[in-house]
Amino acid sequence: MTNFSRATWLALVGLVVAAGWPACSYDPVIQEAIEDLPLEDPEGPSEFHRAGQPCVDCHSAYWGADPELAIGGTVYEQQSDGGLDPVEGVFVTVFDSAGASQKACTNSSGNFFVRMEDWKDAQFPLAVQVGNRYMRSLIGRDRSCAGCHELATQTKVSIDPTVDPSTGQSRTSAGAILVERNTIPVEEQCGFNPASASSSTTSAGTGGAGGAMGSGGMGGQGGGS
Repeated sequence: MTNFSRATWLALVGLVVAAGWPACSYDPVIQEAIEDLPLEDPEGPSEFHRAGQPCVDCHSAYWGADPELAIGGTVYEQQSDGGLDPVEGVFVTVFDSAGASQKACTNSSGNFFVRMEDWKDAQFPLAVQVGNRYMRSLIGRDRSCAGCHELATQTKVSIDPTVDPSTGQSRTSAGAILVERNTIPVEEQCGFNPASASSSTTSAGTGGAGGAMGSGGMGGQGGGS
């Protein structure tokens, strides 16, 4: 490298730093996923917003939305007409491979999350219990449940005939996380206002991770992202 090119390079680095550009932290995969998200809810960001969307794409060290999340998702119940209703007040328990666990309570949007500050050392893979239902597969790396449990959109249904227009289940999606309200035992129900991580780390094992969830529920295709 000549003196001139070295000086030019240092000047360019200085411009990048001064501009605050994330020169080496750009992730095209996450960036594209964020840019493809629908517009923000009219009420603005809150723990109730963007139900069914990949929470941790934005609530991450990469994007910087507050709070940073260790895991997040949305729970639904399927109605007789095929529609999806958010389920409020059900415990979601996440077990890591080291035997620790965290509980979160769904809010009125069906959203649940565990803050990164409450579980910085979660050891993957993770197993999940929602109410009295267990996810068939393990979470290998994706902290956003919607990374695998993608909901149906008009675009997806129009280009892929395998997409269930109600649950979103397809060859590439496990579909919505589903429970039945009237089957949730009392001990798996939680406070209704509001819902967020209850950060109770325990030494519980991952037993039960092999339980069946049923078609269109937790697990199935793509569940071990």
